[in-house]
This record gives sequence, structure tokens and C-alpha cells, in this order.
Amino acid sequence: MGSATAQRKAITPGSVKVLMLVEAGIIGFLSFWVANEYMYNAFFRTYINQALVQQATTYSIALGLGIGVAGTTVAALFYKNLQQAKVRLESSSTPKIKATIEKVLSTIPTPDAGPVSAVPSAGASLSQIISSEPQTEIPVAESKVKAKDS
Repeated sequence: MGSATAQRKAITPGSVKVLMLVEAGIIGFLSFWVANEYMYNAFFRTYINQALVQQATTYSIALGLGIGVAGTTVAALFYKNLQQAKVRLESSSTPKIKATIEKVLSTIPTPDAGPVSAVPSAGASLSQIISSEPQTEIPVAESKVKAKDS
């Protein structure tokens, strides 16, 4: 394998790793400091309660609406992509592929009989083959029928 096709392993330089550890330490220290300030400073506690806690309902409504709108948008985009892919697949299928699929479907055995040996004509569509198969009933064991009656 050439060097162009080989996968390269991501390498993080040592200086970046040290910088990440320093940043994590600073964030941890500041979090500890804010928590202690909240515990021991009545003015800071009052400020936080007014700024954040009393507005918690508003924040949760905004967050819920944001998640709902984003989820709906993603679902609509997935549905649109699914429909476009379906149209592309239906329009780009060549007769050769259709004939192959029909041949494979004709060899699938039915529950009543063995494998079907007849190959449908090349002009028959997939929906014609599926709709032409007879509908069969599934036998139900007598013990189950008696149990339902009692």
C-alpha cells in the first residue's frame, strides 16, 4: 500500500496537551471559587437567585422550544432526503437491474409450494409480480383455538 492510501493517525503535540491541562485547571479553580462565593457571600447569592433561579421557567421554555424546533427541522430534512433518494432510485433503475430483481423474487418459495421455477417475463413489473402471488392463510394450531374459546 502506498503512503497516499494509508490511514494517518492523528497526533496531538505535547504543547497542546499541556495547554489543555492548564485550561482544565483554570476552569476547575474558577468553578471552585464561584461555588465558595455563592456559599459564603449573601449579596452574590441574592444576585444569582434573581438572575438565574427566578428565570428558570423562561430558560426551560426557551430550551424546550429550541430542541423541538431543531428536532422537527432535522426530521423534515431526513424525510425530504428519503423522498429524493426514493425518486432517484426509482428513476435510475436500469432494465437489467429490474430483471435481476424479478428473477431473484421469482425464486423465493411460497409457504404452500416449493420454489417457483418459472421466471417472469422481462416486461413484467415488480408490482405485477407481487400482486399476482396468491394470498395464503396461515394455519392455526387447534390447541390455541380451544384455549381462546374457554
